[in-house]
Amino acid sequence: MNTTEPMPALLEAYFADLDRALAGANERERAETIQAMREDAAEMLTRYGASEQGAKRVIAEFGPVEQIAAAATPAPAPAAAASAARRSWADIWLLAGSIAGLLYFVFPPLAVAMLIWAILRWRQNTGNRTLQKAALWISGAAVVLSVVLFTLHSL
Repeated sequence: MNTTEPMPALLEAYFADLDRALAGANERERAETIQAMREDAAEMLTRYGASEQGAKRVIAEFGPVEQIAAAATPAPAPAAAASAARRSWADIWLLAGSIAGLLYFVFPPLAVAMLIWAILRWRQNTGNRTLQKAALWISGAAVVLSVVLFTLHSL
């Protein structure tokens, strides 16, 4: 049996499931895996017969598609997503606002707002963590400085 000949419906469904399970895998590895397994299935079907029972036996030897997909190499992340994480404009503005809050510590609402925004960005777990951490520390220092100066002024 050659791989261009149709296989039993059960095996075709198995390969369709495998194709979906390998959606996040490296494209070349995905194509090679499916082609190699189709060739192996064709050879096995010549031994077991091209019936539904033969197809069930082939599937049992291959194993679950999830197990095969788990062994595949994941596709590389697009470069645009990686650079977007490094250069998140929201985090750049957050850091700039935190620095302004520290420079203008006499206006504590800005420092408090930047501290709250930094905490929210940190908890969302998105964007550039380094910029968020820096903004968190700077705005925290600005709030502490504002409170200390207010307290000293009040005494």
